[in-house]
Amino acid sequence: MATKGRHAQKNHKGLIIFIVILLIVAILAVGAFVFREQLVDVYNDVVKGTTTTTTTTTTSPTTTTVPETTTTAPADPTTVQATQLLENMDTNAKVCQLFVVTPEELTNVDVATVAGQTTKKQLEKYPVGGIVYFEQNREDDKAFAQMVKKTKTYAKTPLFIMEKGEKEVFSYGDVLKASDKLCEEKTSNGTEAVKAFNDGAQVLVMPKNLDKTVKYFTNAVKNGTVTEESLNNAVLEILKVKIFQGIIK
Repeated sequence: MATKGRHAQKNHKGLIIFIVILLIVAILAVGAFVFREQLVDVYNDVVKGTTTTTTTTTTSPTTTTVPETTTTAPADPTTVQATQLLENMDTNAKVCQLFVVTPEELTNVDVATVAGQTTKKQLEKYPVGGIVYFEQNREDDKAFAQMVKKTKTYAKTPLFIMEKGEKEVFSYGDVLKASDKLCEEKTSNGTEAVKAFNDGAQVLVMPKNLDKTVKYFTNAVKNGTVTEESLNNAVLEILKVKIFQGIIK
């Protein structure tokens, strides 16, 4: 009886062990199903040696763009000086600078042989660009030289000086375009001066009536018949010639 009981216990114990093994197998099966993706990853990493690609961002060195620089040629000293003189002129001074006149037309005398206060006063009122002298103005060389010298000192803007009258054409005709048609003007009111200027003349020689001509020309600038730009350009060129020739120091 005892032997039979022990045999039964052994069978019972074996059954329990079998059940436990089945449970373990079941648990392992379930675990393998649940964690299969993880297992696959581990397999790939460990067994197959799968590597992770690392993206390296290469930063290009910063390139500094240097803006192009424009090299400006230095301004011509003659132009700079002439421009400064022009900027200090009013319209009357600019208009008068166009005219080269006789001393008689400037001073309203019959024959000018000396330069005094009348010459000084008139040059202040009409600061013309130049004076043209004729033989009648030369009593003798010394007196003539003195008259020219004093006239020059009275001028705020240094003058073109033509000393030989009929024998001398305007000295700077190769640089500046001059018109001597004003002495042929019949009306003496400035119309010929405006016409000659608008036709390209920069220097207007010997108007018949300086006072009327300057007034007419000034009004032409005010009403636009003569543009300020063209007036400024002409006077600038006159001043540049005077500087270049040493007339203006």
